[in-house]
Amino acid sequence: MEPLKKTAVLREYKVSYNHSWEVTKLPTKVPYRKAKQLIIIMLAALTFASFNFSTVAAFPADVGERSHIIALVYHHIVSDNVSGAPQNSAVIELSEFEAQMDFLHKNGYYTASLEDVKDFLYGKKELPERTVLITFDDGYESNYTYAFPVLKKYGFKAVIFLIGKDVVGKGRWNVPHLSEDQIKEMMESGLIEFGSHTFDAHYYLKDRPAAIVMSENELQRDFEKIKSAFKEKGLMEPYAISYPYGKYDEEMLKVVKKFYKMGFTIKKGVIYQDSDPYKLSRNIVMPGMGIENFKKLLSHQDYDANGIFLKIDSRNARIKGRNVTLPASPIVKNKRALIPVRLAAEALGLDVNWDFKKRLLIVSRGRTSAMLKLDSPKVVLSSGKLVDLEVEPIVKDGLLFGPVRLFAELGFQVRWDSKLNTIEIF
Repeated sequence: MEPLKKTAVLREYKVSYNHSWEVTKLPTKVPYRKAKQLIIIMLAALTFASFNFSTVAAFPADVGERSHIIALVYHHIVSDNVSGAPQNSAVIELSEFEAQMDFLHKNGYYTASLEDVKDFLYGKKELPERTVLITFDDGYESNYTYAFPVLKKYGFKAVIFLIGKDVVGKGRWNVPHLSEDQIKEMMESGLIEFGSHTFDAHYYLKDRPAAIVMSENELQRDFEKIKSAFKEKGLMEPYAISYPYGKYDEEMLKVVKKFYKMGFTIKKGVIYQDSDPYKLSRNIVMPGMGIENFKKLLSHQDYDANGIFLKIDSRNARIKGRNVTLPASPIVKNKRALIPVRLAAEALGLDVNWDFKKRLLIVSRGRTSAMLKLDSPKVVLSSGKLVDLEVEPIVKDGLLFGPVRLFAELGFQVRWDSKLNTIEIF
């Protein structure tokens, strides 16, 4: 059998490798049942060998063939590299959000409305195979300033869960919230719906979310208040709630069911037609996760905690599933991306030897190694192969920067997007 050739297409180059398959010759005399089993195994191998691996990487079938919805959670969006922006899991840069929406658009995803979800759960309405629910919690002004234009560009629907007190008064936490005019414009577009994030129960009380600590009467008054706030602003009465901090208990649910048709958590998972309408899963979109991990999120897989996500001219990065601040930003030279070699190598579990006198760098991954000089774009692999990386390593700010393609030659998958200035290595 011809060996299967798998090609990982990168933006500026290709890295190919082979998988060899050996099929044992079937003995001339074997019991019928055993022969049947061997034939099935061989047919399975042939099927696997001819399968499109790029499809597997993008859309694994982890969620099964049952009808389902993947709900996404966003909060605050900021302009790229904005100074003084909060560095936490609730803040996404605009270019990253736009790249994710572009991916959904190019891959034919349907963005559901709240009405779609309600009909899916209660009326057993069928939805397209690739369906997502885009949600925003808290109602920050950035949902209008940054997210709304992107959503309009693709004709995508989304839901914003508002905190009632911030709708009728001043936003808290020194982050501007949506104004009445902004809410009205988004509502009239037909793309944006609004739900409840409670009126004033989005804080901790006695080390527990206030909505859980509140008595039944207190919680009922809160839900009445946000209902009135929506009416005052000309919004449809909310019939879905996003629980503050994603938390709830059975006592709280007794009150929730009197006011709402659906309740959303922040527990990872998939919404099926038989899911509990008051315990619906949503998946938080973390900053710096990159498109590869976004694909995994859509396929209900865990993120690749061993990969790294970097951005040109930004010291913010995501390494091994954590947000970190780099000692120096990745750079571009001759239209090629260069990154701090030691930092990336340590994150990927590689060994680095740098001989300053000889201006020689050796990066090793197990028995495979790559050797290159500071003033040369060419790398010598341990196999003896000579590869032109098209840009030489440099020293900047006391750090050694090397081309990202170096890591591809060591067997990693590398995606360098020169338009978005993003780098993924995994």
